[in-house]
Amino acid sequence: MADRAVFPELIGNERLKALFADGLRRGRGAHAYVLEGPPGSGRHTAARLIAAAALCENRDDPASPLPCGRCLSCRKILSGRSVDVLTVSRGDRATLGVEPVRAVRDSLWVTPNDGEKKFYFIEDAHLMTPQAQNALLLSLEEPPDYVMFLLLCEDASLLLETVRSRAPVLTMERFTPAFTEEWLNARVKNADRSRVVRAAHLAGGSLGLALKLCQGGDAGLGRYDQAGELARLLLTGRRSDAAVFVSSLPTKDRAALRQILTLARCALRDVIAARRGGDLLFYSPEEGVPPAAGKISVRRVTELIRLLVRAEDDVAANLSASTVLMTLAAESAGI
Repeated sequence: MADRAVFPELIGNERLKALFADGLRRGRGAHAYVLEGPPGSGRHTAARLIAAAALCENRDDPASPLPCGRCLSCRKILSGRSVDVLTVSRGDRATLGVEPVRAVRDSLWVTPNDGEKKFYFIEDAHLMTPQAQNALLLSLEEPPDYVMFLLLCEDASLLLETVRSRAPVLTMERFTPAFTEEWLNARVKNADRSRVVRAAHLAGGSLGLALKLCQGGDAGLGRYDQAGELARLLLTGRRSDAAVFVSSLPTKDRAALRQILTLARCALRDVIAARRGGDLLFYSPEEGVPPAAGKISVRRVTELIRLLVRAEDDVAANLSASTVLMTLAAESAGI
């Protein structure tokens, strides 16, 4: 099993691959996992591969990759046609409420149709309400042997500790800008060099997001400009400038706003990394971190990151986005 190709379609993520290779070799594993990572990090790809590997008809053949991708079971799961893979989503709601989770509980003891297992993919698990998470606990504690849960989330810290204690957290790998540039150059024909570099450094280590930025229009890259400006203003501590700027952010598009806040947090993370000789994920080596960052203590940068995390949580919890942003601007000036 050690030399067997496991999840060959999934780039990097060697820890995750090794974990499942060992679990399959030993014939055991957890009944639930949390797959944590930003959009475009491969969470959905990993979930499909895990499900396909568990039911692959060639899983006992050491000469075959896992999953093989050729058998009927693999083809159904990887193409999204398997009736034994059930997706739980929030639809167009801001949060994932208790009703979809109760529906999971009601269907839990219905045996699989095609194979030995069935899977529940819980999308945007970080947006589950506390009530939904508590309802899910009943299903996570002692599910039938044929059930596996895969909770897909951006930030596992937003899940209740009781949920995380029942489902190991697997963090999707973030790739360096250098690796991302090389990957983009191989994937995008006749790519503009400056766009590749910018997308690689603004994607926060997410290959899928980097590809989307490189191939998409300028609107996507504009969010990263906004995130960079927000980080700069938070570092300067000028409340009036920050207040004016945050009022221009897309308060009605919560997904876009959360992405801007997340990227601003990544930019502040680079400030600390630059002090410690680490790789930059948000800023390119050519531009470096903002000049003002050199005058800011690590403690203050850490506090600013904490404020951004709280702002993200508040936006996800459907609080008034305008109020959240104005509070962020006011409190950042007081640090």
